Amino acid sequence: MWKNRYWQTELWALLFILFVTGLIGSLFNKAALVVALVLLAYLIWNLVQLSRLFHWLFVSRAMYPPSAPGIWGEIFNQLYTSQRKHRKDLKKLSDIISEFRESTRALKEGAMIISNQGEIRWFNKACERLLGLKASTDIGQRLFNLLRHPDFIEYEAARDYGKPLSLPSPVNSELMLSIGITPYNEEQRLVIVRDVTEKHHLERVRQDFVANVSHELRTPLTVITGYLEMLDPDINPNLETVAKPLSMMRQQALNMGHLVDDLLLLSKLDSRSETGGYKAIDINLLLDTICAEARALSADKKQQILFHSHTNAMLKASEKQLRSAFSNLVFNAVRYTQAGGKIDIYWQQEGDDYVVKVQDNGPGIEPQHIPRLTERFYRVDSGRHRSQGGTGLGLAIVKHVLEYHRASLQIESQVGKGSCFSCIFPQDQVSN
Repeated sequence: MWKNRYWQTELWALLFILFVTGLIGSLFNKAALVVALVLLAYLIWNLVQLSRLFHWLFVSRAMYPPSAPGIWGEIFNQLYTSQRKHRKDLKKLSDIISEFRESTRALKEGAMIISNQGEIRWFNKACERLLGLKASTDIGQRLFNLLRHPDFIEYEAARDYGKPLSLPSPVNSELMLSIGITPYNEEQRLVIVRDVTEKHHLERVRQDFVANVSHELRTPLTVITGYLEMLDPDINPNLETVAKPLSMMRQQALNMGHLVDDLLLLSKLDSRSETGGYKAIDINLLLDTICAEARALSADKKQQILFHSHTNAMLKASEKQLRSAFSNLVFNAVRYTQAGGKIDIYWQQEGDDYVVKVQDNGPGIEPQHIPRLTERFYRVDSGRHRSQGGTGLGLAIVKHVLEYHRASLQIESQVGKGSCFSCIFPQDQVSN
């Protein structure tokens, strides 16, 4: 509104001056010349004001604008007001940036911003300590050229940032780092680096403890089992009166042996000491063998156990690990499916993935239990689980085996209708 008011004032003032000077000029028969001279003077005056504006903005850079009448004075005042507001906004933004830098400098975790191509745009002080970066030389460099750990390069190539990556620090191999990447727009990603050395150490202590205890338990269990086999009522009739307790002791010793074996296997999987020696595995032959063992386990339950093969694809994997994972799924189905029930095992291709599926028509699992089934020692029904010989570690083993083969476990279940456990392998795990 003010713009229109000042422009109208300027226009009316110019017209009034032209009218008056035109009248005066007409007295001397030179009205046109006088009007032209007035317009020229007005143009020169505006050029002078424009020159003053340019000098103030770009040459003198003085804080206060020059004074001028009319619309030029208003222009100077409005620019001055805008400059003051701009300075306040800049100061506020500068204060925010300073506070941000101070807060990130105090963080124990490393924080870094990289472009979508991996170029480093900014990092805090902790990144210098944890990754050995220097702001003077590394800003603008590609992070993947500076941090050349094979696991990190593979992690970046996969572009799957669902879980952080653990790897040793490039400046101190005794430090264990957890690196997580979070894209937050199309051009930039946030990298968070945490020191998890203590957590890693505690995890190793736990793994070593479980492995050592399991090894120590093997010897007394072997001795106990051996003596229990000698105390057989069929061989020594004097033991008929304690036949039932001896049978229960043998069964519990057998269950304990299975538990120790599962703990040792999990310990090896945790330490990645069982991940080598991958070769092409004939899944049809492996599942056919497991199905035969499952039928023997089923025995008097008279369950229908069928294997459906829809592909001859072979997997690059550890045969020992796959046998353990698949047999856990199939034997669980045998244990928890009612007598006369049906169990179907499938090996098939679904889209780009290859799937081993174990489906039964057993009692099913309530939805609240499904997310926790792969936790160690988690039991839906502890009494039933123990009575059927389970250790509570089977699905934890399955999950670990699949993770080391870059596969995933999908569980679907409906109470009263049965369950379906699917092992989904990516296409690049298939052996050509």
